[in-house]
Amino acid sequence: MAINIFGSSFSLLSKVLDLRSQRHSVIASNLANVDTPGYKAVHVAFEDELKKALPETNTLNLAKTHTEHIPTQGSFDDITPVVIKQGRHNPRPDGNTVDMDKEFVKMSKNQMMYSAVAKILGKKFEGLISAIREGK
Repeated sequence: MAINIFGSSFSLLSKVLDLRSQRHSVIASNLANVDTPGYKAVHVAFEDELKKALPETNTLNLAKTHTEHIPTQGSFDDITPVVIKQGRHNPRPDGNTVDMDKEFVKMSKNQMMYSAVAKILGKKFEGLISAIREGK
């Protein structure tokens, strides 16, 4: 049996970075198409899928002892973001639904969240490196 030195938090944090990166690409695409007639803005939603995959704190600690057993919690690898077309009630006369101000706010918020998760992941690696150095 392999030992996972990173724990489940590493998987979660790396998945969140991937999802945040995908959200950034979609927001950038929306901004790039701000002047494209008929373009419909899209949004990446993944928070609900993340919540489903996280273990609940008040549950039994069950072990999966056979490959055919039902998993006790979702896998972070199975989280797939949902790309949603955003419909605005008042599209511009050319049919474009991109609101540049809202997209910049979303990008800013996404960048802050990405940076925070990257810092947390960096601290986890620092702790692992420190443990390795102390073990010499």
